[in-house]
Amino acid sequence: MDQYQTLSLLHIALIQNALYTIGIFFLLWVTFRFASQVRGNQGTVLSKVLVTLFGLLVFWQGLIVFANRIFSIGVATKSLNAIKASGQALSVHAEAFLSLPFVPAGGELRFSLTGDSGSVIWWLLVTIMLVAVVWMPVKKPA
Repeated sequence: MDQYQTLSLLHIALIQNALYTIGIFFLLWVTFRFASQVRGNQGTVLSKVLVTLFGLLVFWQGLIVFANRIFSIGVATKSLNAIKASGQALSVHAEAFLSLPFVPAGGELRFSLTGDSGSVIWWLLVTIMLVAVVWMPVKKPA
Protein backbone atom coordinates (compact mmCIF):
# COMPACT_ATOMS: atom_id res chain seq x y z
CA MET A 1 0.00 0.00 0.00
CA ASP A 2 1.39 3.40 -0.88
CA GLN A 3 1.06 6.63 1.04
CA TYR A 4 -1.81 7.90 -1.11
CA GLN A 5 -3.89 4.82 -0.32
CA THR A 6 -2.96 5.05 3.37
CA LEU A 7 -4.00 8.68 3.67
CA SER A 8 -7.18 8.05 1.62
CA LEU A 9 -8.19 5.19 3.91
CA LEU A 10 -7.47 7.39 6.94
CA HIS A 11 -9.69 10.14 5.56
CA ILE A 12 -12.49 7.64 4.88
CA ALA A 13 -12.15 6.30 8.43
CA LEU A 14 -12.24 9.82 9.87
CA ILE A 15 -15.35 10.72 7.85
CA GLN A 16 -17.06 7.55 9.05
CA ASN A 17 -15.99 8.35 12.61
CA ALA A 18 -17.41 11.88 12.29
CA LEU A 19 -20.78 10.49 11.17
CA TYR A 20 -20.85 8.08 14.11
CA THR A 21 -19.88 10.94 16.43
CA ILE A 22 -22.84 12.98 15.18
CA GLY A 23 -25.10 10.01 15.93
CA ILE A 24 -23.62 9.60 19.41
CA PHE A 25 -24.10 13.29 20.18
CA PHE A 26 -27.72 13.08 19.01
CA LEU A 27 -28.26 10.11 21.35
CA LEU A 28 -26.52 12.07 24.10
CA TRP A 29 -28.99 14.93 23.56
CA VAL A 30 -31.89 12.42 23.70
CA THR A 31 -30.46 11.00 26.92
CA PHE A 32 -30.37 14.39 28.62
CA ARG A 33 -33.90 15.15 27.39
CA PHE A 34 -35.06 11.91 29.01
CA ALA A 35 -33.11 12.79 32.15
CA SER A 36 -34.76 16.19 32.44
CA GLN A 37 -38.19 14.51 32.17
CA VAL A 38 -37.56 12.07 35.03
CA ARG A 39 -35.71 14.54 37.26
CA GLY A 40 -36.79 14.77 40.85
CA ASN A 41 -40.22 13.47 41.80
CA GLN A 42 -41.50 13.49 38.21
CA GLY A 43 -40.16 10.03 37.40
CA THR A 44 -40.49 6.64 39.00
CA VAL A 45 -37.46 4.68 40.15
CA LEU A 46 -37.88 2.36 37.16
CA SER A 47 -37.84 5.27 34.70
CA LYS A 48 -34.74 6.71 36.38
CA VAL A 49 -32.96 3.34 36.19
CA LEU A 50 -33.90 2.93 32.52
CA VAL A 51 -32.69 6.43 31.62
CA THR A 52 -29.44 5.84 33.51
CA LEU A 53 -28.86 2.52 31.73
CA PHE A 54 -29.64 4.08 28.36
CA GLY A 55 -27.19 6.89 29.11
CA LEU A 56 -24.47 4.46 30.16
CA LEU A 57 -24.90 2.56 26.88
CA VAL A 58 -24.62 5.82 24.94
CA PHE A 59 -21.46 6.69 26.86
CA TRP A 60 -20.03 3.22 26.15
CA GLN A 61 -20.65 3.68 22.43
CA GLY A 62 -19.11 7.14 22.63
CA LEU A 63 -15.95 5.73 24.16
CA ILE A 64 -15.79 3.13 21.38
CA VAL A 65 -16.22 5.77 18.65
CA PHE A 66 -13.58 8.04 20.18
CA ALA A 67 -11.16 5.10 20.63
CA ASN A 68 -11.74 4.05 17.02
CA ARG A 69 -10.59 7.49 15.87
CA ILE A 70 -7.33 7.15 17.78
CA PHE A 71 -6.85 3.61 16.46
CA SER A 72 -7.38 4.73 12.86
CA ILE A 73 -4.76 7.44 13.27
CA GLY A 74 -2.37 4.88 14.79
CA VAL A 75 -2.87 2.48 11.89
CA ALA A 76 -2.15 5.23 9.35
CA THR A 77 0.93 6.29 11.30
CA LYS A 78 2.29 2.75 11.42
CA SER A 79 1.65 2.29 7.70
CA LEU A 80 3.36 5.57 6.78
CA ASN A 81 6.33 4.75 9.00
CA ALA A 82 6.63 1.34 7.29
CA ILE A 83 6.59 3.02 3.88
CA LYS A 84 9.26 5.46 5.05
CA ALA A 85 11.37 2.62 6.49
CA SER A 86 11.25 0.78 3.17
CA GLY A 87 13.16 3.66 1.58
CA GLN A 88 10.34 5.45 -0.20
CA ALA A 89 10.17 9.20 0.12
CA LEU A 90 7.02 10.52 1.74
CA SER A 91 5.08 13.48 0.39
CA VAL A 92 4.93 16.78 2.22
CA HIS A 93 1.40 15.93 3.42
CA ALA A 94 2.47 12.56 4.83
CA GLU A 95 5.51 14.10 6.58
CA ALA A 96 3.31 16.85 8.00
CA PHE A 97 0.82 14.25 9.26
CA LEU A 98 3.61 12.32 11.03
CA SER A 99 4.83 15.51 12.72
CA LEU A 100 1.47 16.34 14.33
CA PRO A 101 1.52 16.23 18.15
CA PHE A 102 -1.49 13.88 18.49
CA VAL A 103 0.00 11.27 16.15
CA PRO A 104 1.54 8.36 18.10
CA ALA A 105 5.29 7.87 17.68
CA GLY A 106 4.95 4.16 17.01
CA GLY A 107 4.82 0.97 18.95
CA GLU A 108 2.28 -1.81 19.03
CA LEU A 109 -1.19 -1.20 17.65
CA ARG A 110 -3.97 -2.04 20.05
CA PHE A 111 -7.51 -0.83 20.41
CA SER A 112 -7.93 0.84 23.80
CA LEU A 113 -10.91 2.64 25.29
CA THR A 114 -8.59 4.56 27.59
CA GLY A 115 -5.96 5.49 25.00
CA ASP A 116 -7.07 9.12 24.79
CA SER A 117 -7.18 10.51 28.32
CA GLY A 118 -9.02 13.68 27.25
CA SER A 119 -11.87 11.63 25.81
CA VAL A 120 -12.08 9.46 28.91
CA ILE A 121 -12.22 12.51 31.17
CA TRP A 122 -14.89 14.10 28.96
CA TRP A 123 -17.09 10.98 29.02
CA LEU A 124 -16.64 10.63 32.80
CA LEU A 125 -17.80 14.23 33.30
CA VAL A 126 -20.81 13.66 31.06
CA THR A 127 -21.65 10.48 33.00
CA ILE A 128 -21.46 12.34 36.32
CA MET A 129 -23.66 15.09 34.91
CA LEU A 130 -26.30 12.58 33.78
CA VAL A 131 -26.35 10.76 37.10
CA ALA A 132 -26.62 14.08 38.92
CA VAL A 133 -29.50 15.26 36.72
CA VAL A 134 -31.43 12.02 37.19
CA TRP A 135 -30.73 11.14 40.80
CA MET A 136 -30.01 14.37 42.71
CA PRO A 137 -32.97 15.73 44.65
CA VAL A 138 -34.69 18.83 43.29
CA LYS A 139 -34.83 21.81 45.65
CA LYS A 140 -38.35 23.09 46.07
CA PRO A 141 -38.80 26.84 45.67
CA ALA A 142 -39.26 28.70 48.95
